[in-house]
Amino acid sequence: MSNITIKTIKYKGWKNAIEITNLTIKLIVVPEVGRILHFSFINSDNIFYENKKLEGLEFIKGNYYIKEGIKQAPNIGGNRVLPCSEDYFHLITGSRHIPDPYINASEYKVTFLKNGILLKSPVSNLLGIQIKRKITINDLGTNVNIVQELIKIKPAKNIELEKIPLTIWSLSKIKTPNISYSKLAKNSIFKNGYTISKWPDAKNYAKENASVKNNLLALKSSDEFPQKIGTDSRNWVAGYSNNTLFVEKFIYDKQETYPDNGTSVTIFGNHLFTELECLSPEKKLKINETIRYDLSWQLVNLSNHQEAEQLLNEL
Repeated sequence: MSNITIKTIKYKGWKNAIEITNLTIKLIVVPEVGRILHFSFINSDNIFYENKKLEGLEFIKGNYYIKEGIKQAPNIGGNRVLPCSEDYFHLITGSRHIPDPYINASEYKVTFLKNGILLKSPVSNLLGIQIKRKITINDLGTNVNIVQELIKIKPAKNIELEKIPLTIWSLSKIKTPNISYSKLAKNSIFKNGYTISKWPDAKNYAKENASVKNNLLALKSSDEFPQKIGTDSRNWVAGYSNNTLFVEKFIYDKQETYPDNGTSVTIFGNHLFTELECLSPEKKLKINETIRYDLSWQLVNLSNHQEAEQLLNEL
């Protein structure tokens, strides 16, 4: 008998959420918003941030989220994926803050599996691509396996969009307060092993909260101001909050080109949440070509952040 249970539930205003559990962990996926909104130990608090103001929100395929008459990117929370670096958003949507709405703000289709689900985004009429995410858990333990594909289905809307290099960019919003971590790469392409982004319209406060010890980069969550840091880390990013360590693992390919001048991991945060971001190599795709980029998640129950750092130093 399998310990895995998969069922459709009502969740915070959404009618077709999917709960996936074993004896140890619980995942809740909300296809209406194309995201994983909950990840926790059984009967424990969600590691992910969720925006209560947007509970029950439903999207129409390809439509922008409008608030107070202004086109925006909805800050729902949880984990989502985007198909390209932020540097190209303005070419797609006219704003550097708003990604492709077919991928970021549309309902995804679901196929049920024995040990999880398969999510499929709509095909973007802007970039001509589709995202597939196979999300499964094991019979025992805390591991979540996410097999991800970005497929070029048809031509982009115009020739300028065809020039955009595509990537699978996974963003997990965890609650504050927290400490986020990444292991700096040997022979990093970045000075000091990491880079602090410069923004045209705001100050980046990461320098005040970042520290490095034994090649372990730590970034304390901000009490107020936005902050962002990037690395060319080789295999994981993690966040510690409320005695729970959340680890995201990936495979780094040194032969490939990564977005944002070689960035494989980005950590962004403000007073509400911290985003742990994993970026695949980027490529310009022809019809039927794909990008494959898999993730593995794990939860660990620990007494304090010192224990978390000791464990991470061994990864």
